[in-house]
Amino acid sequence: MGVLRVTLVTALFVMQAAELPPPFPRPGTTKLLENDAVAVWDVSWLKQKYPLHTHRYDLVGISYGEGDRIITQGDAPGRLVPTKAWVFQTNRAGVTHVEEGASDPPMRAVLIEVKSPGPRQAREEPTDGLRQVAGVPAWENNRAAAWLVNGGSSAPTHRHVGDAVELIFDGGSPKATFVPAGTVHAGPAPGPSARAYIFEIK
Repeated sequence: MGVLRVTLVTALFVMQAAELPPPFPRPGTTKLLENDAVAVWDVSWLKQKYPLHTHRYDLVGISYGEGDRIITQGDAPGRLVPTKAWVFQTNRAGVTHVEEGASDPPMRAVLIEVKSPGPRQAREEPTDGLRQVAGVPAWENNRAAAWLVNGGSSAPTHRHVGDAVELIFDGGSPKATFVPAGTVHAGPAPGPSARAYIFEIK
């Protein structure tokens, strides 16, 4: 009977989470690109409380504007989260919470929703893979690895083991480009006062 009750409670929780809206779109966000693999959002946390929502996908990204958020999860009090620019961002599928912008100007970030339910099967890195030609990533977790390309330079010619998203920050709105797995190319090559990040999805 106890197992049945736990199963029913879990099922009800899953149904309730499925009924909640996703985090995006919402005020302060712009969709940069979307396909079957990813959705990429330019996000500003405006000074307002956003609805309770559930993240349907694992999320990775990078902040590019310093600011504060208040994040409330479950019955715990809201916590103030100050964030500097150029800090990597993550969240997990299934997380349900409320967010509220708490600074002016607002925190800004580019966030990538990874639509595959889990990492792809590991395979041997080719000799022209990013790890081989660009070195250790600037950041990594179980869903992606990211490399920084400094302004005035260019990523060397490389082969993408997984699908990738290239982000360029050059003073205006960020630019995002999707690069399918297997692609061999050079770049990105940000301008002298810009920077770029390559997120390769696992």
